[in-house]
Amino acid sequence: VVSSVVPGCTDPLAINYCATCNFDDGSCIYAILGCTDSTALNYNPLANTDDGSCFGCTGVVTAPFTETFDVLGNLGPFTDAFGAGSGSSVAATLAWTQDAAGTPSGNTGPSDDVTGGGYYMYTETSGVGSNKTAVLFSACVDATTLASACLSYSYHMFGATQGTLEVRVNGDSVWSISGDQGNAWITA
Repeated sequence: VVSSVVPGCTDPLAINYCATCNFDDGSCIYAILGCTDSTALNYNPLANTDDGSCFGCTGVVTAPFTETFDVLGNLGPFTDAFGAGSGSSVAATLAWTQDAAGTPSGNTGPSDDVTGGGYYMYTETSGVGSNKTAVLFSACVDATTLASACLSYSYHMFGATQGTLEVRVNGDSVWSISGDQGNAWITA
């Protein structure tokens, strides 16, 4: 009896499984889930199987620009990923709130916006907001007319249950801070 060797991937869990192969040649490739669209903001160059999580720009804003959140109901070029629906962000499990009157829980902040008398965005990190993720993302920013681009913002992280505030650019973490930072606005 003469049998012929048919090399290939013999693992049915691999994405290149060969049902007719009878000799495993070590060529099996396993799925790495992620966004495979190179034009998406959360593109994963290591992914070989698209998981449907890709998202792109919601618009384009030309730099420089300023957003104060001082018009109730208007977030400017920003979008709350929690309320934006599926596909906008896979991470959002908590909504942002636009407010001007202080947070509802005690010994947390802020009680007013950074300029005094305006609105700000916040998340409640105690109670139902504990261990959740809120995502606020901007439209894409065209900074090609600037000699050097800079992001400046104010944050207020007061309270015992503060988590982590993180800034991402094109999906990459460029800055973060965690925990109670005191009852004051801080500019980064």
